[in-house]
Amino acid sequence: MDKKELEVLESGNMTVVVAGAAAVALSIIGLAGILPIVLVSAAAIAIGVSLVLAGMAAAEEKKKILASTQGGRYTSPGMFTVGLGLEIIAGVASIVLGILSLLKMDPAVLLGADVIVLGMAFLAMSATDARENANKLNAPELTKAHRISYESAKVAIDIQILVGISTITLGILAIIGIAPVTLLLVAFLASGASLAIKGTTLGVRLYEERND
Repeated sequence: MDKKELEVLESGNMTVVVAGAAAVALSIIGLAGILPIVLVSAAAIAIGVSLVLAGMAAAEEKKKILASTQGGRYTSPGMFTVGLGLEIIAGVASIVLGILSLLKMDPAVLLGADVIVLGMAFLAMSATDARENANKLNAPELTKAHRISYESAKVAIDIQILVGISTITLGILAIIGIAPVTLLLVAFLASGASLAIKGTTLGVRLYEERND
């Protein structure tokens, strides 16, 4: 990818980080007891926006990678339909469920289902990210700076796995009725933090590539 394309990806990725951080901030304020029902719904929407943007940014990056390895032709979407498809679908679902929750349509059940879906999406995304990161780490031409960047990405992937498992558990407990608002706020806080970390890691790598 040329520098202009990398700059565009960096800008899109920054939006992902901001949306993830917004979800963290909203969750913390909600946990402090300020409009928790409203803020947990807003956090769900912020997570959804972050996921959709992350999926779009990653799809564009992989499209460019495939084009560069296929003589400029992008012909095989199968490489990222599973991970990225779930990323965008889960994001849209989170936005819709967050809006319905704001309308007071049984928020505990709706958002409990939402965090379960998000957890499964995080696990699927982790599998895709881990496979791709391992392939990049094994590249013989990898520079020391890029190797450090991909090693950092491994940590972000591990965090994403833990968040995926945790959010599924918290979603189930919320649907059962065990302190649903508090557990949902914690789930969205963890999800937002995971997305912000992932976005920051990707942003650092894009910056390094742009300055090579």
